[in-house]
Amino acid sequence: MLFKPRKRHDVISVEELKNLKSGMIRVRQELDDHLEAINSNTSEQDIQNSFICEIDNRITKIEERMDEIHFFLKKLVTKADLSVELSKDEQRIFLVLYTHEKFMSTERIGLKALLDIEMVEEALSSMMDKGLPLEREILDGKVYFRMSDEFKLRQAKENLINIDTDVTSQFQNTLLEHFFED
Repeated sequence: MLFKPRKRHDVISVEELKNLKSGMIRVRQELDDHLEAINSNTSEQDIQNSFICEIDNRITKIEERMDEIHFFLKKLVTKADLSVELSKDEQRIFLVLYTHEKFMSTERIGLKALLDIEMVEEALSSMMDKGLPLEREILDGKVYFRMSDEFKLRQAKENLINIDTDVTSQFQNTLLEHFFED
């Protein structure tokens, strides 16, 4: 039993009442302190939540502005005059990408251009460094490339990238061989 049973005739002393009252006052005070701490934490959380919302809104605005800047720069790059000299390997890869609509893996580009994968990767990296608008897509951890449709159109109209006749004839012969093999 938690409490010692009292008989009806037992009387609680004044001192016991004072101790009980002071104990109740202390419990009440501790409960009030605890409630005040909870309310304080709740208001702090509300303030932090409002700060987080404000930061999120600012980040969203920054993302929108970055998208606008990216779009504007992309327009500038596609309209700018390109004067790029490509190596023979880069020219082969250029022709492969220029003549295909879909994204291609580096392995497939290498097969079409008759180059090994390392050479293809180096050439693609170099071509992007030179400002050619190659689009990349990553699927299942594998990188695929294709040439921008806008740039293909500009290349067809303005012949921005000069391709050696040797590379062109070799590419055409390769295409004819693949055509007759199938």
